[in-house]
Amino acid sequence: MWLLAELTYACPVQCPYCSNPLQISANRKQELTTEQWIDVLGQARELGAVQLGFSGGEPLVRPDLAVLIQEGTSLGYYTNLITSAIGLDAAKIAAFKAAGLNHIQISFQGSNQESNKKFGGTDSFRHKMEMTREVIRQNIPLGLNFVLHRQNIHQVGEFLKTAELLGAEFVELANTQYFGWAKHNQEHLLPSKAQLEQGELAAIEFRQ
Repeated sequence: MWLLAELTYACPVQCPYCSNPLQISANRKQELTTEQWIDVLGQARELGAVQLGFSGGEPLVRPDLAVLIQEGTSLGYYTNLITSAIGLDAAKIAAFKAAGLNHIQISFQGSNQESNKKFGGTDSFRHKMEMTREVIRQNIPLGLNFVLHRQNIHQVGEFLKTAELLGAEFVELANTQYFGWAKHNQEHLLPSKAQLEQGELAAIEFRQ
């Protein structure tokens, strides 16, 4: 039902919980071409996929992203952009909307400027906040993504409050996937049972 198209492993964010393969994370030569991706999208549609997520790495580094969004739209997909928002601006959001993009999901590495920089390696928190507001201003459904690990799971309540403040329609509290860098850094990332229980309680209390 869902095709996740990892267009590239290139990324401006340096997250210690990244699940991208270590051996090819920076090799752009191994990426599929525009024509190859268009072929993949068509094959997946024939197999019955109805939702399409453009991911990475950071899909915004692909100059053909708008073309691929338009192709996905023409094939009848519900299209999603999964991004760190680094490299995103109002003009690109408008171009993606014109190409038929249905949804944008922006990832945060922390609940504030300091923790976002610590876990992502970039001073991008304010820009992310600006882009969430711009997505809403341009009337595109907005989702936020927060990857949980030992170092930030205590911020679950803050994540949810931030999402509510920004007006997000959807929030993903994602578990770290222990592949690639995340596997390499597992001993520093894997939460304790007590931390998981506290994080779950914070989410339940927020819902109430």
